[in-house]
Amino acid sequence: MGTPYTYTRYRYKPSHEWESRRDWQNGTTPAMNNSRMRMIHFCCLLLCWMAFPLQGLEIFDQEEVEYINSNTTATVGGSVILECGSTMPAIFIWGFTKQGTDNNVAVAYNYGQGPKIQSQSSRLGLMQVQVNTSALVIEELQRVAEGTYTCQALYDTDNGAKTTFYFHRLDMMDD
Repeated sequence: MGTPYTYTRYRYKPSHEWESRRDWQNGTTPAMNNSRMRMIHFCCLLLCWMAFPLQGLEIFDQEEVEYINSNTTATVGGSVILECGSTMPAIFIWGFTKQGTDNNVAVAYNYGQGPKIQSQSSRLGLMQVQVNTSALVIEELQRVAEGTYTCQALYDTDNGAKTTFYFHRLDMMDD
């Protein structure tokens, strides 16, 4: 009969959703395309936003990446300080991986404009970045805070950038 459409024709609807014939053929809905487009725009903005502080940093030697592991035990309802090096890095990102999963979720970061705490970190306890450091402080620890915390630190040195990963395995015990 006829061949499938190979072009996309968009029609703007008052509800601010885009619709195309390709959507109908692929079985996708306009809402799926909107969320996909929002995610693409968000990723592009995030990459552009991150590019500015990273402009002068260049990693000359891949051997400059260092990995440091530690284990910590804390009590439910207590507090813990997780270090991210002895000196303040130019940029750092704290991530959390729940025990038994591979999903690493950002909980705090500093791209050179002051530390920021992600809202999803509140389920782990009261979280903050210690003043003038990159250490992560968690108070009123919850049982779900057990897992691996990773600090990815980027140091700007006279010999170029140096990257260090600090892995903290946090085990929780009852009070």
